[in-house]
Amino acid sequence: MRPCRCSLALLALAGNLSCRTERTPAARESTKATAAAVPESTTTAPAAWNATAGPVLLVASDIPTHALVLLPSGASQVTLAAIPHPASVTLFSRSGTVQTADLPALPDTAACSVATLEAAPPPRPWNIGFIGGVVAPVAVDSTESLSSTDSASLVTWLNRMASSLPNDSAGRFSGLPFVVRDIWRFTLPAGPQVLAGTLVRQINQEATPLQERTFIVGERASTDSNFGRAYSERSIGDEETVESTELLAVVLLGDSRHGAIVVARDFGNSTAYGVIERGDDGHWRARWSSSRRQC
Repeated sequence: MRPCRCSLALLALAGNLSCRTERTPAARESTKATAAAVPESTTTAPAAWNATAGPVLLVASDIPTHALVLLPSGASQVTLAAIPHPASVTLFSRSGTVQTADLPALPDTAACSVATLEAAPPPRPWNIGFIGGVVAPVAVDSTESLSSTDSASLVTWLNRMASSLPNDSAGRFSGLPFVVRDIWRFTLPAGPQVLAGTLVRQINQEATPLQERTFIVGERASTDSNFGRAYSERSIGDEETVESTELLAVVLLGDSRHGAIVVARDFGNSTAYGVIERGDDGHWRARWSSSRRQC
C-alpha cells in the first residue's frame, strides 16, 4: 500500500539515505528520558479512540477509490447503524490537502474490509480519511520536500535526540551510528514546531543482520532554536522483519484541536495503524492502535 520511498543523500551527518521497502518489528522497547523541558511520553498501552474523530478511520488502499475501514475496538453496531448511507467522507494527505467523497455503504467490518468511494472527479492519492468528526489537516514537510540545508540540520537534531536514548539492555548497538531514513516536520497552530523521524542502526551479522529502528518526535517553541525529545519508540529484530513506522498524516482533533500523528506500523506480513496524540499538558501519548491486518 505504501510505495518505496527514496531519501535524500544528505551531508556527512546524514549518512546514506536509501530507497527501501519498510518492514516491521519483532520486539519493541519504549523509552523515557528528559529533554530540554519538553515532557516526553512513553509507549504505554494506548487509551481509547478519540470519538471526536468520528466512528471509523479510513486508510488509503492501493487505489485512491478504495479505503481500508478500521473500526475502533468497542464500537457497537448501533454506532455503525448511525452512519448515513451514503456517508460524506473527508480525505487527508500528508501534505495537508483535503478532498471529499461519498461512501455509499459501509462494508463488512471484518479484518480486511475495503470500501469503495465515489467522487467526481475521482479522489487523488490520499492517506487517511474520516466520516464526520471534528478533524482539521496539518501540512507536513517530508524528506522529499526539504532543502538539503534543512535536511542536514534536521538530521543533526534527530541524531542528537536518538543518541540521548538509553541503549538496549544488552548494549548490542552501543556506539553504532544512526542512519536517518525519514524526516517529517510540521507546526501546530499557535504551538510548537514538531520534528519526527525514523532512524536505523544495524549489526551486520553474517547470517541474520540485527536491526534497531527508532521512531522519535521532538518539538521546539517558536522562540527556541533547540528541539527537545517529546516521544519515542524503538523496535529491535531481524532486518527482514523488524517493525517500521511511517507517518501517514497529522491532524487536529476536536474543539480542543489536539495535534495527532496517524502512523502505520509494518510487521512484514501484517500492518497496524495508530494515533499518537498531544494532550493539553503538552505530552505526546500513544492514544490508539488498531489490530494487525494481513491484507
